[in-house]
Amino acid sequence: MFNKDCFQICNAVSFKGHRLILLLIICFCCSLTALADYYITFNDGRLYVFPSTSYKRMTRSGVDITFTAKDDVVYSYLMSDIRSIDLILTKEMPVFTSFKFNNKYNYQVYTDAVGNITDDAVNIEVAAIGKRLTASFTLSEDVARAYVAGKEQVSKESRVRFDNSCSYVVGYPGDLILSKLENGKYGMMPYGRTYSVNVDYSTYRSGSVPRIDINTVGGVNITSKDYYVDAEIIIDGAGAFPSMTDSVQIKGRGNDSWSSNPNSKNPYRLKFASKVKPFGLTKGKNWVLLANKRKGAMLSNAIGMKAASLIGTAAANHIIPVDLYINGTYKGSYNFTEKVGLAGNSIDLDDETKAALLELDLYYDEPVGQKFMSTPYNIPVNIKNPEFGEDSTLLTLNTIKQRFNSFVADLKEGNGCSNHVDIEQLARYLMVSELICNRELFHPKSVFCYYEDVLDDDSKLVFGPLWDLDWAFGYDGANAYSYFYKNKNVDFYRSFVYEQYSFVTALRKEPKMTRRLYEMWKDFMENDLDELCEFCSDYYQYAKPSLEKNNLFLLDDTDYASQQSTAAYWIRGRANYIYNQLITESMLPGDVDDDGEITIADITMLVDYLLKGNSSLIRMDNADVDGSGSVNISDLTPLIDKLLSIN
Repeated sequence: MFNKDCFQICNAVSFKGHRLILLLIICFCCSLTALADYYITFNDGRLYVFPSTSYKRMTRSGVDITFTAKDDVVYSYLMSDIRSIDLILTKEMPVFTSFKFNNKYNYQVYTDAVGNITDDAVNIEVAAIGKRLTASFTLSEDVARAYVAGKEQVSKESRVRFDNSCSYVVGYPGDLILSKLENGKYGMMPYGRTYSVNVDYSTYRSGSVPRIDINTVGGVNITSKDYYVDAEIIIDGAGAFPSMTDSVQIKGRGNDSWSSNPNSKNPYRLKFASKVKPFGLTKGKNWVLLANKRKGAMLSNAIGMKAASLIGTAAANHIIPVDLYINGTYKGSYNFTEKVGLAGNSIDLDDETKAALLELDLYYDEPVGQKFMSTPYNIPVNIKNPEFGEDSTLLTLNTIKQRFNSFVADLKEGNGCSNHVDIEQLARYLMVSELICNRELFHPKSVFCYYEDVLDDDSKLVFGPLWDLDWAFGYDGANAYSYFYKNKNVDFYRSFVYEQYSFVTALRKEPKMTRRLYEMWKDFMENDLDELCEFCSDYYQYAKPSLEKNNLFLLDDTDYASQQSTAAYWIRGRANYIYNQLITESMLPGDVDDDGEITIADITMLVDYLLKGNSSLIRMDNADVDGSGSVNISDLTPLIDKLLSIN
């Protein structure tokens, strides 16, 4: 391969007779180090790409070919393993055939967003609060793979943060390219067709949150929680969400947050004649406008419900910030959300005739015949669904009461509750409650749980949905500044000894609960904590215009710009505190394979480690059975003794 520099060197030589010989020698030498893009195809079909921008030297012989990266790392390959070496790409690369954000796999996406795919880009508009999203995509070949930052992406599972743009590589497994890494070093990364996925967030672009106008018939005030007022509702989606106009019924709701003064910032319940899809949410008749009336509480429900969705509690509510006007008068910044109930937009069941939704609540404010005090523990239980006398049901008050009392009786007697309660959902409910420090659990207040089929002994009590989170995140009942400030490092199960402390701690002591919580916390710390902390800022940035207007008109002097930052710091600190406590609590010396119990498999794993030294398959702190600080042959004897004592 001749190049310009070879001729320049030769022209500088005065003895013309040797110029041709010199040119040939120089060009031969240049062929050893010439910088070009090399495409190496191996016998097994793998493709390795070495761009000229990533290496500084290439040498080739009859035995091998070697590339020296710009950080001096050497990559060498035997010629006998190579099928071909090319200077152009001869392999057709796979492509995206579809790309979208499906609301089924994205808690904060309310309407499916479909991408427009070109040769090197995917352009997609999405109405989302929060910028970590799960993409649903298909590729041109089943064997093809998609990667982001070198990590394989799984359609409908992998979550990526899309700060407007994100780079995807679509290629075949095993195909690699020498690339400069984020740390400045060079390394082999997946190779393929590169797409820039460009996300246009209509939510953040709109510059405002949706506006809801409720105009009551005759302009009457809403002064009661007991009866509905007829009204018209107009929702302006602010260019991000669908707008709608419909007739609606509205009444007050809440306990200490409710005031009969129509000028107060009150919470409301909305009821439509038929199922509707406001903001693109799942169809339902009943919805709620949360006032977040306490100063400093405007972020608490949004962040708490996001935590519930990430951890996977039952029927986690969606939170959409809105500006509310009633009869033309500004009422403040509110949260639009689902009303907890047995309905498609909340707890979605195939058959509600044998289902029961219970609220464990100190207010105990349902009518006689819709509530009971449990035996034992004396827990106040409101039956929210069915509403006897109105709903079609096969249940009676006594049937539900007997079923619940059987559960608490076994719990009180120390028999655990696994025969009565969905332990997986209980663990998730307790996990979120401890993370956000939801003190209301111990009274209890606003603690929901439900049976899908009260008449079926195999149908277990499910704890959730989580609700009413303004007494969480460190709030002490005294001032707004305690939110995301206090209680970061408190022991949740020892610090709040309220009315139902014994009941809640008994739930926490369920056999194997610690083990399951440890597994869930480990997953959360590795996969979800960053997203939750990011969401504090993402939600604030979207709701900011509404929060500022609320502060101005309703004299809430909370600095939410500072609070969103403090919130992320508080959450990360609290998560680390709880997880570190669980690591110690979940340690079980002798449980080498970390499955929650000591069996013959643990001896096998320990022996395998001692022979082969592979520590990736065992939990090292549990393998140190004798507590010596190291894992060695001396741990075998006490491990065998532990197993014999168990059996």
